[in-house]
Amino acid sequence: MDKDAPQIEFPVNIHNLQQKFLDCLVQGNESQAINIISNLLFSTISKERIIFDIILPTLNILNDMYDRGKISESEKLLVSNTAMDLVLMTKFVSTTDTPKLRAYSIVVSGSEEATYLARIASVTLHLMGWHSLYLGNVENKIDPFFDIDIQRLISKKLKNVNGLSAVMIFSFNANTLKFLSNTVNALRKKIENNLRIAVYTNNDLLQVSHEMDVDYSTTELKALIDWAKAEYRNTLS
Repeated sequence: MDKDAPQIEFPVNIHNLQQKFLDCLVQGNESQAINIISNLLFSTISKERIIFDIILPTLNILNDMYDRGKISESEKLLVSNTAMDLVLMTKFVSTTDTPKLRAYSIVVSGSEEATYLARIASVTLHLMGWHSLYLGNVENKIDPFFDIDIQRLISKKLKNVNGLSAVMIFSFNANTLKFLSNTVNALRKKIENNLRIAVYTNNDLLQVSHEMDVDYSTTELKALIDWAKAEYRNTLS
């Protein structure tokens, strides 16, 4: 435990701890915010809960504060990047060995606004034992040949795996969302292990995503992770 971090009382009150974490970021005490998460990583609290009950709600509040003019764009960038660094820390700081599952995913973002959520999803899948790859934001990479490019990559990574495979598309851009879903769908017959496709989007595009040939679409990150868990359980039955 870091002595300079705000004191964490056990049993942990997650709501109060999330508020302390938010306060540290908003007040510019990034080092204390980092210490809070660092200390929790070596507690009995699961890393998935640290992400979903502390870091993700804080990011959502920061976005709302920015939308209401409570923090500047540069402040939002700083605190958001600090929070994302801590998400990545949960991936690389391990106190126990998570058994690797026969589950493989490629997570791709199709809009800047969805990028941090895609990154969080990829890290969470890794923590669950999935072999998860994060492709990044491809919104500005799309050209007449990019569909072939990304199909080759997905085929290379997922075609010969023994187990569940899934591509998860995160996008708040209608054109990019359609492009990526169509591009990945074209691979279903080529990848023989029953490739799943899931979409995370916003409320404006949710109905559009329902009309696509995908296995699941949602506006809730936790729901997407729960779907992934259920899909894996189904492969075992």
